[in-house]
Amino acid sequence: MRKICITPLDSWVKKKTCGDLAAYQLNMLNETLSTAQRSSYYLERLPRRVESLAELQSLPTTSADDLTLSGTGLVCVPQHEISRIVTLDTSGSTGAPKRVYFTEDDRELNVDYFANGLPTVVSRGETMAIFLPCERPGGVGDLIAQALERMCVKPVRHGPVTDLSSCANVLRDSGADTIVGTSVHVLATARYCEAAGINANIRAVLLSADNVPRVVRRELGRIWGCEVYEHYGMTEMGLGGAIDCDAHDGCHIRENDLLFEIIDERGNPLPDGIEGEIAFTTLTRRGMPLVRYRTGDISRIISGRCACGSELKRVAPIMGRIDSDVRMACGSVIRMRDFDEVLFGVPYVSDFRLIAYPQDNLLCIHIDTQDSFCEFIKPSAVKVKELLHDSRLIRGVEVKVDIVRHPNVLPLYAGKRKIT
Repeated sequence: MRKICITPLDSWVKKKTCGDLAAYQLNMLNETLSTAQRSSYYLERLPRRVESLAELQSLPTTSADDLTLSGTGLVCVPQHEISRIVTLDTSGSTGAPKRVYFTEDDRELNVDYFANGLPTVVSRGETMAIFLPCERPGGVGDLIAQALERMCVKPVRHGPVTDLSSCANVLRDSGADTIVGTSVHVLATARYCEAAGINANIRAVLLSADNVPRVVRRELGRIWGCEVYEHYGMTEMGLGGAIDCDAHDGCHIRENDLLFEIIDERGNPLPDGIEGEIAFTTLTRRGMPLVRYRTGDISRIISGRCACGSELKRVAPIMGRIDSDVRMACGSVIRMRDFDEVLFGVPYVSDFRLIAYPQDNLLCIHIDTQDSFCEFIKPSAVKVKELLHDSRLIRGVEVKVDIVRHPNVLPLYAGKRKIT
């Protein structure tokens, strides 16, 4: 029977909070509210302090549009103290980018979190390949690499997967035991290794930055026989938010740094176990603290003690995005996560895009595949349609499937995968 170890975040959080999490969170929330008074945006919106954590729900929420429209109005330190600015595209009302500001101390908080969360996945003396952006100092790949070095783990700073043959060779030649990357990139790499007969001795994989379909977990386990973990985070929360444990029953939240809520469309908190939108409040960030920031991600809080033994709150796997589902003229609802579970189960699919025309009742599916995937299995648009029909995902919808073969190169698309 597989041994389930308690998440290393448990002892880290207890040490940071001196064992009294609620008192610590209230104290840090009030420090955050005090810091926020230096912001022109928060000055008239927030009180200087609250008397209980329950009062958090009475405070206004913050959105991506607020970041876009207010810009530096949310920054609470002099500009010379800002060491990194991350610019993100947004689909908000303005179409303008949003920017998130970090001090050097804010960045150190994230390295410390990664150094205490990653031991779930990788151990001292091992090697981890980083399939996330690494080129910029302070980027997610760079922070993970810094954390790994503190753990006496060798980081392989690869970056996003493009050339699959080169990537597979890096895994083989570096002797990597573990990988951190997105579902699309890691699955495509595993399938290339399988097709090319390349032996990569991967013991564990950490998937982050996008939805993690169940079928991807199964496929990686089948190909590499590896343990698959999940991480939830976004740039606004400092890149790291919550990480899976050996029990694989939700991701443990870094509760010393973040307060998570599940809220309804009006911003009212929902009970544990009820699905809604994730909102978070930063407790330790000083450059740009965020109070009740609406993520747009749909999930729920899992109540009770985890099977690993930790009492840290857990967030369930992301179920989708607010307003991301598309209702077609015939009444069928198109959900990205449903198509993920079906299409990523097709051996030659490395990625796909959905373009919906609701009024025309038309769904266009653009599938990417690679030459090596097609050596033994011929891609077929007809079979894809049949599979979707059998899965009852396209009832009453006209579907056009376009399959594009690439020479073992994985196209890179900006932003999270979503229905256009």
